[in-house]
Amino acid sequence: MDTTTGPIARPSAVGGLKSAAAGLLRRQWPAVVSGALLWLAAFGAGWWFAPADPTGVSRAPKEADWSLFAEILARNVGVSAALFLGVATLGVMTIPLTLLTGTLAGYYWGQGSAVLGTHGVVRHLLPHMPLELACLALAAAAGLVPLVTWARAGLGRRPAPERGTRDRFGFQDACLLWGVSLAGLTLAAAVETWVST
Repeated sequence: MDTTTGPIARPSAVGGLKSAAAGLLRRQWPAVVSGALLWLAAFGAGWWFAPADPTGVSRAPKEADWSLFAEILARNVGVSAALFLGVATLGVMTIPLTLLTGTLAGYYWGQGSAVLGTHGVVRHLLPHMPLELACLALAAAAGLVPLVTWARAGLGRRPAPERGTRDRFGFQDACLLWGVSLAGLTLAAAVETWVST
């Protein structure tokens, strides 16, 4: 009997993944919005304050290979891990880390855009930049999940556990958001290595 159609149809793996992602975003949208706004605002401030004529910055061509991929991925995962590890402090340390890493990243990318010019930005930053920024903002959101969960419950009360789990502060959702961030950063590192260089 075919169980992929009809009234007793089983959900496909893709359909199950979509519904799980939709449920995750439905539960944690305040953390995602907070993390994205915080990280992207810090990034924008860093970009804004980057010098228009950066001295000492040059565009040294790099060869696209696995060592460059590993270097880029390690750097991005390190930033992502720092943002996520704010979970250990219930999200409190994620705020200053997000402001620091976002500002530094914006400053360095602003310097790079001054050196590369418009054509260089389109060629060397635009292919991977949107995905990388979104994934780092998602890592910040993952780090903020416990704090946002606590704030949503009322700062003086303990949050109630999610239905079907004993997790009161959203640690499971934070780990899932960080996993999505890591998957996206892996893809962004590949694009940066083999497309953007």
